[in-house]
Amino acid sequence: MTALGVHGCSVITAITAQNTHAVLAIAPVSKSMLRAQLQALKTDLPPAAIKTGMLGQAETCRIVADFLHPMNIPLVCDPVLQSTSGSTLLESAAREILIQQIFPKVTVLTPNLPEVEALINKPIQTVEAAAEHLLGMGIRSVLIKGGHAAGDTCCDYWTDGSQTLWLSSPRIETQATHGTGCILSSAIAAALALGQELPEAIITAKTFLNQCLKSPAHLGTGLGPMRIELFKKAEQDRPTMG
Repeated sequence: MTALGVHGCSVITAITAQNTHAVLAIAPVSKSMLRAQLQALKTDLPPAAIKTGMLGQAETCRIVADFLHPMNIPLVCDPVLQSTSGSTLLESAAREILIQQIFPKVTVLTPNLPEVEALINKPIQTVEAAAEHLLGMGIRSVLIKGGHAAGDTCCDYWTDGSQTLWLSSPRIETQATHGTGCILSSAIAAALALGQELPEAIITAKTFLNQCLKSPAHLGTGLGPMRIELFKKAEQDRPTMG
């Protein structure tokens, strides 16, 4: 988030042991520690926008939902159901709380294609129909990421029910894909915190992610991380809109 000009404050929901191949262990933080972190930020560093990522357990979702309830600021929700390496990161009971208590506060949901199918409990017939189904769960808008689809072009679809936007970029062939969803959702939150309207914030974030994908860190022997550099408004990295 610093790369886009904002100060990001983290609330740790769980400690993981992972590398570029797998998530080996997950240890949720205690309920009291989670509440203490949220209170620490609320009393001194109130957010201009919030992004949620891995929540893991049902009780974590309840605590986060209670924290979000009185707030009226942009909320980006990355529904982290699985890691890039395939590990399950959200238990089934937590998923129901996420949908029922957090989704109604969400400004934009950012699922990938497997997450969409898990959330709607059926295969995707069309991306547009899947997005409509997700909007019916109470979220204000959805950005369905197309990185898991085949082809030389990655196509993402955003809609709020009245406006729609397709964002297309040439597929960047790389093993450095660890954290792509987190980078995109965090960048959207950063752009919203800076005052950008949602469609432009999504375009900014997609441009930033394209830049990151072109900068592999060359670490590990699996799906490794990217180097995070200062955001550049480079036209060649900006997605094509349609």
